[in-house]
Amino acid sequence: MKKTKITLLSAIVVSVLFIGCYKDKGNYDYQDPEAVNIATDMDKVDRTVFITADSIDLNQNDSLKVRLKINSSIGVADDYNYQWLVTQYSSTNQNPKTNVIGSGVHLDAKIVLPPDLYRLVVKLTSKKSGIEFYKHFALNVSAAAWGREGWLVLQDQSIGGGADLSVITTRDGSVKGQVYNNVYSLFNKHKLPAGTYKVNVTNYATNLRAQRVTFFYPNGGVEVRSTDFADSTKSEGWFVVPPGNTNFQLNGSAGGSGAGWEYIINNNQISYRQVSALSIKNPPIFFSPPYLGSFTLSPFVISSANSDSYMTLYDKANRCFLLLRVETGTFVPANPDVPNKHFVNYAGTASDLNPVTGSGFDLNNMQHNLVHAENAQPMTTNNGYWNCIFRNEGGDATYLIQFQRAITYANNFKTGRYLLTEANCPGINSATMFACPTYLSLPEGAFYYVNGNNIYKCEVNPLATSIAKVGLTFPAGTVIKVMKTLNSGYTAANLPATEGRVLVVATDESASGGGHKVYFFNLNATGDITGSPENPADVYTGFDKITDITFKKALGR
Repeated sequence: MKKTKITLLSAIVVSVLFIGCYKDKGNYDYQDPEAVNIATDMDKVDRTVFITADSIDLNQNDSLKVRLKINSSIGVADDYNYQWLVTQYSSTNQNPKTNVIGSGVHLDAKIVLPPDLYRLVVKLTSKKSGIEFYKHFALNVSAAAWGREGWLVLQDQSIGGGADLSVITTRDGSVKGQVYNNVYSLFNKHKLPAGTYKVNVTNYATNLRAQRVTFFYPNGGVEVRSTDFADSTKSEGWFVVPPGNTNFQLNGSAGGSGAGWEYIINNNQISYRQVSALSIKNPPIFFSPPYLGSFTLSPFVISSANSDSYMTLYDKANRCFLLLRVETGTFVPANPDVPNKHFVNYAGTASDLNPVTGSGFDLNNMQHNLVHAENAQPMTTNNGYWNCIFRNEGGDATYLIQFQRAITYANNFKTGRYLLTEANCPGINSATMFACPTYLSLPEGAFYYVNGNNIYKCEVNPLATSIAKVGLTFPAGTVIKVMKTLNSGYTAANLPATEGRVLVVATDESASGGGHKVYFFNLNATGDITGSPENPADVYTGFDKITDITFKKALGR
């Protein structure tokens, strides 16, 4: 009996093992595990774009073609689904808003990503097993040639109406810059509104690799991407509640910190917003409602070198300065908002304020109209000077005021005021525009002004001894539209050798058949203008009616 049980148990075990082996044999065909080798077909790609088989370098808005070689253990390329993705390269790089850029075995896509370093990934998913396989590429996107560094030339266009933008790329020594025309409409497929009157570049801290390019036009404005001028946001989206009366006059930022303050003056009122390394990548960032008070502001903001939340402003209605700390929304010092009382009483004497024999000035009582204010040394010194041009109501007296930007003022200036007389500075009382070189020693130094078809260089000397001489004379009938020096936000170490000492002049010479031109004139060590309209350092022609010019520095410099 015992022997029979053992025999039966053995038979059952053998049967179970046999059935198990039979089922196992039915479930497996004993093929090798699925394996895929993904490689770049270097014979079918642009070798100027592929640095290596896994490293790609191209300009923004260029087309990228990637061809693959698929070696699979179970089939051919058609046995997989494909997805091409772009992700951030590291945590310090930005992550693109749109990640998927293709879904075929090969990639053929226009790369519109902002300039940065990315990771391009192709994902293969087996149609049979669902197993996923990946290949990674380093993808460096550079700005298009016209979106890097250069001079932005805004123009009204007689043909077709509207306005557009040309770019003169930075001149490098003897190499002449390249002109790219109509770059705004090239990307956006439409023009800027007719009457667009200002283009401006706002720079942020170098490590942020960020800029804002804005255009102002009647009753509005638009911000565009700095690398290709693609429309970004219209002014209706700059405010939580759009202003009722839109007349944009000035915008900008001191640009020196990672969490900087940006300002805009609209209809003689100031609004501001704070920009950080995080928020700048996550728009919108709204401007505050206008800071209202007893003042009507001139369209100039004197930013402090010590903190970009301190802004020195000028009240043109009461002809006095005020210092606003936008971080707290208070005046400095924290006086009540009373016209001509924003600072402590003047600490000098009456003789210091004598209009002829004195050189002092009272921030509370400037007495004249501010017609121009410009930072003469942007980002090249710890606390650069500002040049402020004042003119009396009758238009027969002009003064230059120089002072260092600060976060507090003792209001004890006994020097810094210079009377500019017609006898020594011809045409100064009717001068229409001004420009300040960025490299001369201050205080004093020099500046340039336009009267008629002449550009003068004025050497600043004490009291009323400043002397101006003609630096350039253009043909009769020439209208000088714009005059600029390089006020760009570069540090002293990165100031371009060529553009750092240049005077840029835009003209309308259509009355003499010369059309519209942009001239570059070199400046020597003392600020003298070298060359002439007949022999400039460079001249560019073929533009429409020029309304504004500004310089855009390279990102990360």
